Amino acid sequence: MTGITRRQGLTAAAAAFVWPPGSHAHTLRQSLWDNSAGTRLRGMVIAQRRVYPTIDGPEFLGPGPVGAPVSEASLQRLSVLGANLVVLSVPAPASEAPPYAPDRAIEQHLHRLVRRCARQGLFVVIGFRSGPGRSEFTFHRDQAGSWFPASAIDESVWRSREAQDGWVAMWQRTAQQFRIYPNLAGYLLMVEPNANLAAPGADGGDLDIWEADRLAETVAGTPADWPALAARLARAVRREDTVTPILVSPDGYAGLAFAGLIDRGAAPGQVLAIHDYAPRAYTHQPAGAGIGFNPDRADFAQATGGPWMLGEFGVSRWAPGADRYLTSRIAAAEAAGAGWSAFRWDSGWRVYEDAENRFNPLYGADPEASSPDPASSLIAPLARAWSANRLRPAPLLRR
Repeated sequence: MTGITRRQGLTAAAAAFVWPPGSHAHTLRQSLWDNSAGTRLRGMVIAQRRVYPTIDGPEFLGPGPVGAPVSEASLQRLSVLGANLVVLSVPAPASEAPPYAPDRAIEQHLHRLVRRCARQGLFVVIGFRSGPGRSEFTFHRDQAGSWFPASAIDESVWRSREAQDGWVAMWQRTAQQFRIYPNLAGYLLMVEPNANLAAPGADGGDLDIWEADRLAETVAGTPADWPALAARLARAVRREDTVTPILVSPDGYAGLAFAGLIDRGAAPGQVLAIHDYAPRAYTHQPAGAGIGFNPDRADFAQATGGPWMLGEFGVSRWAPGADRYLTSRIAAAEAAGAGWSAFRWDSGWRVYEDAENRFNPLYGADPEASSPDPASSLIAPLARAWSANRLRPAPLLRR
């Protein structure tokens, strides 16, 4: 943002930064996701993962248990640009290996991050990428043996009832501890469930089923039944927190094709969280591919029958017409009254960002960029949309 200071930006928007007078944050959390009332939450995903010292070394993801570290300047910039939502796509505060005990270092990290977002006027959704029986490397299966050993992939959650019990206990503890925060907008039970691919198949390989009906028939009654596990997790959350919305993503990496399998009646207050990167050949194109933006292929099928949000979308920053793609995706979500969060916001940790910035809008369209580009054309479509935000959480002044 040019020509406006943080103080000026916050002062100009002060009237819109709190819940309506006389209201209580807890009673209005569900209304944040009411599609019939129009889009109320617009923001970005901040993705972090557990640090594996033998793989990451001492610098790449920073010195803590979770990386990359998110700077205060990064959160401030996001808020001043107008965003009011951060989806925290983070590791769960529990060990990945038995006995699946609470990980208090990650837990305290998450408390601090939620509080820091609150002080910047940002709602948060807490979503867990990894946890008992699920490591970060499930998202990088096709890179096994390159920058990490194949043995680091843990997907035992799709065959272990014990690991799933660990998720239940972890979510109960999380809801019990985090329900107090005024900027909490929802719990995302699992980031991009992928049992349809990663669960064990009958032949000893991957399950790898991409048809919803066939998947449901194959996994019924087994640990690979993500909708059944999601229902257990939703009920566990509700035992500790009766008001905060529960975001549930379908199988297939949060694909809409599997949305009909989710039991949205298992617990009240569920919101469907869809991820969509179509057309993938365009959004994930490598540098130099030159695949242009085609508006006729940019539409995506939208959910029906209850509240839903577009939890992730994004595009390789060097894709021709990437700014138009973001504009198109945002417009589609807004037309449906859906909250949305684009993937992904800059952490501020340059050691990491200068190397891993494919979806980072601050780095602009040059594939060779090794630092943020002040003239990046990808910020404008986001900031224009964020200017429509009118709600902010009640301020949290204590650290």
